[in-house]
Amino acid sequence: MIEYLDKIGIDLFFGSDSVFLDQMALVLTNTYAWVPMFIALFILIIKNNDNVQQILLVMGCIALCVFLASGTSNLLVKPLVERVRPCNDPQYKYLAQIAGDMHSKDFSFFSSHAANTMAVATFFTFLSRSLLLSVTLYAWSLINMWTRLYLGQHFLTDILVGMIWGIVSACIAYAVFYSIYKNMSTGKKYVSTQYTVTGYSYLDVDVVVSLFFLTLCCSTIPLIEIYHNLIRLIH
Repeated sequence: MIEYLDKIGIDLFFGSDSVFLDQMALVLTNTYAWVPMFIALFILIIKNNDNVQQILLVMGCIALCVFLASGTSNLLVKPLVERVRPCNDPQYKYLAQIAGDMHSKDFSFFSSHAANTMAVATFFTFLSRSLLLSVTLYAWSLINMWTRLYLGQHFLTDILVGMIWGIVSACIAYAVFYSIYKNMSTGKKYVSTQYTVTGYSYLDVDVVVSLFFLTLCCSTIPLIEIYHNLIRLIH
């Protein structure tokens, strides 16, 4: 079953002859490309919480969420399983030209990109209760997963397990958040066309969504290759 799923992933997503898709995947897989959206999410948290304690609580639980998702993968599972990435696997690495010659030396199972992005998307879904933000962040997570498959960094089962663990990590982090938050909150619910039920401004959500689409658009512009080279140097 695992081999069957992985073969489907390789056949459907691994590489192509398209320079356009190569460039797009290389840009979108890089964390630095999403910094504007991350800043907008940070501003969303600052502007829509009542005090410093609440802001620190949200930020701390997001950090916990990412640590659970990424730390479990990078520090525990990958060193134990030692699964070779598709881009380094003799059975698959010659099936397509690896865009950007990406041949990461660490292990494949399970995907920390999938776990991290799914964890963040799920946590913000619980936090904001905004359908638009939720759809946007889940789309962002799925795009990141596609880039990892396309670039030969992960097998499909690496991605699927990463998704599941990301959701679990978010649930744990949000449970911690809510258990603390309910003791410092007034318990008020917002009934407004300007705010979600948890008090997050739709205008601030729109900024995050706009920057998500702006990043997508920029990844399709040929001149973005210059930007990509710069962030590769920084990285």
